[in-house]
Amino acid sequence: MVASSWTAGKPGVVGGRILRQMPFGLLLCLALLSNLFVTGGHDRQRLLGVAVLAAAALAAILMRQRPSLFAAQAAKPLAVFFLLGILGSVRAFSPGYALFEVVIFFLLYLFAQLIAAEIGGAGSAGLLVPVRAMAIVCAGCALQFWVAYGAGFALGIPLDFGDFALPFANIRFFNHMQTATLPLLILLCCVTPATSRLRWLWWPLTAYWWMAIFATSGRGTLLGMAAAGIAVAALRRRPGRAYLKAAALSMLGGLLMYFVFLVAIPVLAGGVPFGAFSDSVARTMADPASRREVLWQRAIELIVRHPWMGVGPMHFAHNAGDLHTGAHPHDWVLQIAAEWGIPALLCLCAALALAMRALLRAGSRLAVQDTLNQAICSALVAGSAAILADGLVSGLFVMPQSQLAIALFLGCAIGWCRAQAGAPQAAPVTGMRRAGGAILIAAAAVCLLAAVLPDAAARYTGQDYTAHQQALNGGTTWPRLWRLGYF
Repeated sequence: MVASSWTAGKPGVVGGRILRQMPFGLLLCLALLSNLFVTGGHDRQRLLGVAVLAAAALAAILMRQRPSLFAAQAAKPLAVFFLLGILGSVRAFSPGYALFEVVIFFLLYLFAQLIAAEIGGAGSAGLLVPVRAMAIVCAGCALQFWVAYGAGFALGIPLDFGDFALPFANIRFFNHMQTATLPLLILLCCVTPATSRLRWLWWPLTAYWWMAIFATSGRGTLLGMAAAGIAVAALRRRPGRAYLKAAALSMLGGLLMYFVFLVAIPVLAGGVPFGAFSDSVARTMADPASRREVLWQRAIELIVRHPWMGVGPMHFAHNAGDLHTGAHPHDWVLQIAAEWGIPALLCLCAALALAMRALLRAGSRLAVQDTLNQAICSALVAGSAAILADGLVSGLFVMPQSQLAIALFLGCAIGWCRAQAGAPQAAPVTGMRRAGGAILIAAAAVCLLAAVLPDAAARYTGQDYTAHQQALNGGTTWPRLWRLGYF
């Protein structure tokens, strides 16, 4: 069987096989790891994401068996979605900025398809390889916190939000990553045998992930995980109970860690507890939407004025700078409708609905005793619900690290569905289709690089904008492409 080939043999041989058969999944995890330790900060994370996507595009062009991007039923509306995005970009105020968002979404989808092709050939055991690699990345992030926690305790330095997310420009960017990764961490808790030593890594790590959400008041992530629990309970029912139990136990572990390490120990040491949890409750009661209603209202106004083609991808910032609040509506539905147009939103929603139907159909064909695949299906349902729900109140679809994490999740979901359907390996693409696909991918990569290369060196080194650029910007920041920017 396919699964046995991933566990048999000498460790060195297995490791070499994994590198050969899962290069794209491991490359994406390596990028996530680099963003935590090497390329911290929004702009550096953006540059690394662009470099990884460009490398994936080049590899896809050179591959003899390139994934068929729009052959599946769920993917056909996506083809129209991207076409509408291109048309909307041409008529936007800044076609270059608009095309950047279209091509980065397209190349993220391409990356997910490349990962899906790897998982589709390796099966369920193969899916766990990039998931475990992703979990190791999360463990590295947790290690950063515990080092900062111990050093601060020894030196008498109070804990700070930044200690939970040292490489991120904003604590919410860290929460966005948590939304896309927590459902998969819970999966590892479900499927790792009690006799495995890794079990003693995955459970504390998942509990820490919950603790960090509570400590940083990640309300969008909590909303997403609540939606995940409801979705699994409603759509998976009895087969989803084991997953829900692991989610509940890890969450309780996270609460316990919060009260022990962030409340009890600081108080016993003569300090004050880390009050983010209580502050979050007070802030929610005072302002439940955290001024998002201003952004939502502006998005609705733009939809009414430009219902068909929108104002152009990534152009909400250009039409909402006077609000001085945000460069995106903090709602993916309003964002797509306002920037891409209502027809594009309908195409995207159709693709999501068809994809969820395919996932649930794959789950309905599983044997009751197939605990591994039952847990995987529940995790994929949970992750889908969490990402979509969090995206209704945040910008996780537009930030660099969370975009890569979502691409990994999407690749796992597509690949697992293909493996369960027993879809045959794709035949080599030849002739005009091969040339047309290569041209499309190459054009997307060129547009992506053209948007970032002129400012790449300055943004990597954190240089200030020139007087001319600052004059164009008018004093407002646009954190969609760079941390600071201008139209």
